[in-house]
Amino acid sequence: MKITIAHKSTFFCQLLRESLQSRNYEVDSYATSGESARKQIETSKPDIAIIAFPLPGMNGIELVKKIKESGSASKILFMSQDSMEAKEVVNSLSVEGHVMSTDSMSQFFFALHEITAGRAYVSPNVEKLLMDSGSMKISSMVDDSLLGLLTPRELEIMKALSESCTTPEIAQRFTISKATVNNHRANIMNKLKLKGRNQLLGVAISLKPYYSISA
Repeated sequence: MKITIAHKSTFFCQLLRESLQSRNYEVDSYATSGESARKQIETSKPDIAIIAFPLPGMNGIELVKKIKESGSASKILFMSQDSMEAKEVVNSLSVEGHVMSTDSMSQFFFALHEITAGRAYVSPNVEKLLMDSGSMKISSMVDDSLLGLLTPRELEIMKALSESCTTPEIAQRFTISKATVNNHRANIMNKLKLKGRNQLLGVAISLKPYYSISA
C-alpha cells in the first residue's frame, strides 16, 4: 500500500511517515506545497494520498480537484482542521475518507484501514460536525422538498451508506446486484442534485436521526 502525504509542515510529514512505516505502510513521498504534491501524486500514483487543507500555493480542496481531473485512481484521505474546512470539503469534493486533524492516531489508522478495504469513511468528529446545525445543515446541501422524491429502497441505500457499507455489502444486504446498487446511488445523486460521493455521504449521515422514523 503506497502512500503520499501532503501537509504544510515538514516535521508533521516526517512524523507521520515514521508512524506509517512502523505499521508496514510504504510512504512513497511527502510534499509541503500544493503544486509539489500534485506533481508527486501524478508521477508516483500512490494507492492513497493523505491531504491536509492548508497548503502553500494551492489548498487541499484545489489539489484534490486537480488530482481528480487528471484521472488519478489514488484514494484520498482528507484532513480538516476545523468545522469551516470540513463543511467546504463536503460541499466541494468526493473523497474516500475524511478525518479531523484533532482525531486520535487510532482513529486515523482506522480510517486508513477502511479506505484500504474499499469503504468510504467519515470520522465521528467529522460526523458530529456534519450533524451540528452550526456547521452543516441538510438544507444547506439539499432542498428538503427533494428528499420526498426518494423511494423506500433509496432511503434504505442512504441508511446503509451512513453506516459506511461498501457497494458489495449493500448488494448482499438487499439481495441485489452491485450494478443495481450503483444505479440507486446515481438516482439518489440526481434526485438530490449532489455533485459527488462525499456530498452523498454527508447527506446520508445528516439523515441518521430520520431513518428510525421512516422505518
